[in-house]
Amino acid sequence: MSKKDTETDLGKVTYDYLDQPTKEKKKRKTNSSKKNSTKIIIILVVLMIAAICIYKVIDYQKEKAEDRVALTLMDNLETEFGDVKKVSDYIKQLNGTLTEDKTVDTSTLGTQTITFDYMSQRNKPKTKSFDITIVDTTEPLIYSSNTITVDKDYEGNLADLVFSGDYCDNEPIKTFEGDYNLNEEGSYPVTFKVEDHSGNVATKDITLVVKQGASSSSASAQVFPARPKYDFKDAIKEYKKSDTAIGIDVSAWQGEVDYKQVKDAGCEFVYIRIGFQKDFGDENELDEQFIRNIENAKANGLKVGVYFYSYATTIDEINQQTDFIISNLKDYEVDLPIAFDWESYSKYSSLKLSLYDMNKMALTFIKNLEAKGYKGALYSSLNYLNRIWNVNLYKNIWLALYSSTNDYDGDFYLWQFSNTGRIDGVSRRCWSRYNVFKEIRGSNMRTKYVFITRRSCFRLR
Repeated sequence: MSKKDTETDLGKVTYDYLDQPTKEKKKRKTNSSKKNSTKIIIILVVLMIAAICIYKVIDYQKEKAEDRVALTLMDNLETEFGDVKKVSDYIKQLNGTLTEDKTVDTSTLGTQTITFDYMSQRNKPKTKSFDITIVDTTEPLIYSSNTITVDKDYEGNLADLVFSGDYCDNEPIKTFEGDYNLNEEGSYPVTFKVEDHSGNVATKDITLVVKQGASSSSASAQVFPARPKYDFKDAIKEYKKSDTAIGIDVSAWQGEVDYKQVKDAGCEFVYIRIGFQKDFGDENELDEQFIRNIENAKANGLKVGVYFYSYATTIDEINQQTDFIISNLKDYEVDLPIAFDWESYSKYSSLKLSLYDMNKMALTFIKNLEAKGYKGALYSSLNYLNRIWNVNLYKNIWLALYSSTNDYDGDFYLWQFSNTGRIDGVSRRCWSRYNVFKEIRGSNMRTKYVFITRRSCFRLR
């Protein structure tokens, strides 16, 4: 530090001077440094943001490029009406994993947009869509004998006498081609034609017999050939094995069954009619012997299943029937699947039901019961199992086939193979007209079931 003396009127004054910058200069320098640091930070932030943006752009471009090749669809995106399809059935390759392989609704003809979610290979949730086309290329069904007989001056609808229908169309166009006169007796060769609204056609040559006083006969009447009378003990001898069980089914037609005698005869289980409709549009009725049957069967150590005889033509009726079953089973335990029994095929042609509608009713019946913890089943004779029911959709099928041999190659859990028989403990009217069932199932089933029952003795109306 240096000093300088200055003479004034007040005397001699001494001032000190700094050799370095003054305080003001030092302050300005400090501020300048701070500004430079801030600029550096801003530049770094800008550079970082720029880098992130560049990364995002590059990543986005890569993602878009991946998206363009993420999905490869099957070459054919046409699907037959009513087919059971999953989203994955239309995908040849997906660079990712489906979140859920949903079932595709194929119940409406035309173009349908399928939207699905998946996780990309970058583990990001994605959504994609594609269009499929629902088509109907299946020809209508005609299940008919070769002859229709009608009374002279018949005024009904001839088409209703021929069992026919379409899987998709509930009102296909039905016509008779050829010359005939319902007001004149004779035999007329005609061609019955069914055409659906997709243009699919089926035809069958039929002889139309017009005869005075004849009762009109359906060309689709189902014939059940009878087997010789069959005793329950013979069923045991023929079918009882280590992996089979033998039983009966009953309804109010059998009156009061003596289940002790039934049990002593070797019966191991019983199928019981829980209820029925008397006719189309009627209310559901509880079988008058149901409570007695299920309580006494259980009391005697028999396994129990139930069935419902239905005239349903709508899903609303099916929902009412399953509610009815569930309500009336609330106090009881059943061991075997609950069967849906619909047999009014002679009236089918006049009901305006597609084959899809029929299957939807049966599957809804089963689905409703499964939702409450029960197992469901479909009852059908072989004739209609091959024609009406889409057997691939049913896990439990009760097959009626009156024969000593079974050439049905589908899966089923019961074979009803005779319409004659008897068992001790059941004596009312129908004792000599019981049917016999044998169950054959895949090796995954531990127990096979053999029935003696009366199903063909009475139509459960």
